[in-house]
Amino acid sequence: MSLRLWTKGVIAVCLCVAGCAKDTGSDEGEGPDDGPLVATTAEMTSAETTVASAETGVGSTGGTSVGSTSVPGAESSEGDDGPPILLDVGTMPDGGNGGGCLAPPQVHCDQMDNDPWHAIGLNCPGGPQVNGSVDYSAASQLYVHTGNLGTFVPPPFPPREGNKFVILSSGEAQDLTVAGLYASTDVGGFGSTPLPAPIQTNMVSATEDCFDNPGLVGSGDCSNTIQDQWDQGSGSYDYAEMRFTATVPGGTFGFTYDFAMFSTEYPVFYQTSFNDMYIAWLESENWTGNVSFDDMGHPISLNAGFLDYKDAPNPYDCPAPCQAPELQGTAMQGHAGTRWLTTTAGVVPGETIELVLGVFDLSDGILDTVVILDNFQWGCEGGAPVTIPG
Repeated sequence: MSLRLWTKGVIAVCLCVAGCAKDTGSDEGEGPDDGPLVATTAEMTSAETTVASAETGVGSTGGTSVGSTSVPGAESSEGDDGPPILLDVGTMPDGGNGGGCLAPPQVHCDQMDNDPWHAIGLNCPGGPQVNGSVDYSAASQLYVHTGNLGTFVPPPFPPREGNKFVILSSGEAQDLTVAGLYASTDVGGFGSTPLPAPIQTNMVSATEDCFDNPGLVGSGDCSNTIQDQWDQGSGSYDYAEMRFTATVPGGTFGFTYDFAMFSTEYPVFYQTSFNDMYIAWLESENWTGNVSFDDMGHPISLNAGFLDYKDAPNPYDCPAPCQAPELQGTAMQGHAGTRWLTTTAGVVPGETIELVLGVFDLSDGILDTVVILDNFQWGCEGGAPVTIPG
C-alpha cells in the first residue's frame, strides 16, 4: 500500500488547552501496518462551553438489528471548563478553495437533551443537518456522557464541543465511566455477523490508494488499511454504529470529527486474533473506505494502532511497569486506549456522502472495545483522509 506524504505548510497554534476469562486458543496477530497518512492538520474551530442538563434524549433508528434507540441518561456536568481551542491554518488560504469557503459554522445544543447527534454537534436548531441513524445489538451499546471522562488531572478526555460526547461500545457503553470495572459483555449473542454495507474489507490495490488512482473508487477500501487487520480474526461480533447521509454544503471541501478508542482486550489478548476494530467508512465521489487512523497512519484496531495509554505491561512493546494514569477513573484502568484524535477528510461541495462510524469485537463477543465520538464539523480543508492527535 502507499504511504503518501503531503507537505501542507501548516501551522497549528494551540491557544488554550483544557484541562488486560477468555479462550486461550488464539493465534498471534501481525504487527503494525502502514496506512495512508497523507497530511498533517485538521480543521477545528473554537468550541464554546455549555452547561448540560440531564434530560433523556432519543435518537433515530436504522439497520435491521435494532428497535428503539433510547439513550440512557447522562451524568451531571463536571464543571464549566471548555474543550481546547485551536487555530488552524490549512492547505488553502482564508476564503477556501480559491473561490471562498462557505462551510457552515458549528452550532452547540447538547445542553438541550441527550440526543446522540446533538452530543456530537449535529442536527442542532439552526446548525448543520444530517439524516442520521444508529444500529446495534442492544440499546445499552450507546451512551451520552456529560463532562470529562475519568479522574486524571488534567483531564485527557474532556468533551470536544459543548459538554457531552457519545460513547459507542461492543458491550455496555456506560461501563466505560465506571472506575476499575472489567468491561466484558456479550450483548449480541453467539455468532459472528458480516460488516454492513457499504463497508468492504478488501484492498483496492497493493500499491495505490484512491488519491493515487481515482478509478479505484468504489472497488473496496480506498485506504487499504482494513483487510490486513480483519483477516487476523474470524468475523465481527457485537457490532454497533452511528451513520448518516448528508449533502455537502456549497463552498465546503471537507469535514472533521474527534474520536478515541479503548479496549479491555489489552494486555492479555494484544497481538492475537481477538483484534477488535473501529472503522470510519466514507462513501463519497473521491473516496470509498476507511478515513480514521492513528497518528502514524495505522487503522484503529487493537493490534495495528499506536495505543497512547497502556496501563499494563506486554511482551511486545511495553515492558513493566508500563503505566497510564491517564486512564484513572475509567473501566480501562489496567488496559489501554488512544488519545483524542481528529480525522479530516475531503469531500466535494454539493455531493451526497455517507459516513459510518462502527466498532466491533473480532473473533468473539466478550472483552469490550469502546470509542468516544464528538465534534463533527464541516470545513474548508480537502484532500486525502488524515488523522492527527486532537
